[in-house]
Amino acid sequence: MVDMDVKQSTEIIAAIPKKSLFPHQAAWIKPVIIFVMMLVLLIPLAFIRSLVNDREGYRRTAEASIMEPAGGEPVIEGLLLAVPYDELVEYTDSSRKVVQKGKKTDYIITVPETYNLVTQIDPYRLSRGIFTVPVFNGDLAVTASFSGFQFSQFNIAEKNIRYKDAVLILGIKDKKTLTAYPALYGNGKPLLEALTAPAGASPFRNAVYYMMPEDIVRSGFSIEGSVSIQGGKSLCIVPLAADNSFAVQSTWPAPSFSGGWLPKNRTLDDSGFSADWRISGLSTVFPRSWRAQDFDLAKDTDVYDEYGGYATKASSSLRSSPETVKVGFITPVNHYSQVKRCITYALLFLAVPFLAIFLCELWSAVRIHPIQYFLIGLADVLFYLLLLSFSEHISFSLSYLIATAGVCTVVGFYTAAIFKQIRWGVLLTAVQAISYFLLFGILQSEDYALLIGSIGIFCVVALLMFLTRRVDWYSTRFASVHTRSEVDDGDINRILANDESFSGGAQ
Repeated sequence: MVDMDVKQSTEIIAAIPKKSLFPHQAAWIKPVIIFVMMLVLLIPLAFIRSLVNDREGYRRTAEASIMEPAGGEPVIEGLLLAVPYDELVEYTDSSRKVVQKGKKTDYIITVPETYNLVTQIDPYRLSRGIFTVPVFNGDLAVTASFSGFQFSQFNIAEKNIRYKDAVLILGIKDKKTLTAYPALYGNGKPLLEALTAPAGASPFRNAVYYMMPEDIVRSGFSIEGSVSIQGGKSLCIVPLAADNSFAVQSTWPAPSFSGGWLPKNRTLDDSGFSADWRISGLSTVFPRSWRAQDFDLAKDTDVYDEYGGYATKASSSLRSSPETVKVGFITPVNHYSQVKRCITYALLFLAVPFLAIFLCELWSAVRIHPIQYFLIGLADVLFYLLLLSFSEHISFSLSYLIATAGVCTVVGFYTAAIFKQIRWGVLLTAVQAISYFLLFGILQSEDYALLIGSIGIFCVVALLMFLTRRVDWYSTRFASVHTRSEVDDGDINRILANDESFSGGAQ
């Protein structure tokens, strides 16, 4: 008797007309809910982006704490000869009547004819927490040559020129860069340090001054010596001579070359690199000689501000400076910027799995609750958090692979469970994997990112149109699933009243 009742109850439920998953009056409720959830998921994405910025700040702080005692990023600004002269100055009143006469001292600045620098740099890493910075100590072999002092073009009488007070200027960004007093020789004789820094003689922010013998200033001279430096992250050299030649060797396997000139020759392998530059003075902003009062580097050149105190109008970033040669010792890939680029495309790649689940819902006769959509979307958002976390410890590519595998696995098992069929889980896993593969391609192909993204979006829309080409969006006859809870009392009463066999059985 009980078995008959169960069988008849099953027949009753089967005889009830199936209700549509999306009733006609609510056909667009589910897509609207999905769209709203995508907008809601932008909130945790914004928090992750903010977290990326915070981690970048922590990294800069850690690097600064290492670089400060290490001397910062060294910038060698080169050698200049400064020769003072006196000129008569007349002071007038409002009626232009001379009321006083006096002397004023100015300098004629001369660049070398040739300027050569050779160095061997072997960086090693220092750590602060999880952040590391390459630092180094090195010796720079410096040679330069100056022609005999020329002053005729400035209309200055020779009697006014003070040869005995001439100074040689070695420009340096920060004196903390120097680990020993630079030993320089003029025509083979050691040069002595000037006890006082001559006011107005140097265009550099920081400099070391050497007294010059009068005889060699008149006739011309050569300079040779070594400069011992410390620093980290990069080495920067300013070419200011008529003919410049630089050579850098290092055991660092992955350098970056930037600035205004690239190496003329370079060799790179796993054991390190070597590079050399030949730069003509015609391609620099420096004239052969100038009067200090007539030529202000801060106004008359487009050289960087942060290093050397030259320009106010140029970018403070040394990388954008056109007047330097820069060798960087940090791999140019920045995983924080890569994660930011990922988050930029997050909304697009969040829509792809949502669309896939929605189509599976139409085809499979399984009703998916909005909370289940939200959980899958939340897993996609956590992809970027996993990527950020792992990339601070391992390579970006490996971090991306781990995050992709983790999210695809979780989403695959979850969708297989809620659809109650493994094939749907496999399908959604494949969709996730393909979307992440496409995103990785966009990240790696920066020049073709727009092209790849456009083609990807077009293919998604085309596939969506193809798969839904036969769907009657106005019809109420979508696939659906019914449980005992979906049967209302009115349906049961109608079937009981019309089902004679069931009535007979009840008696």
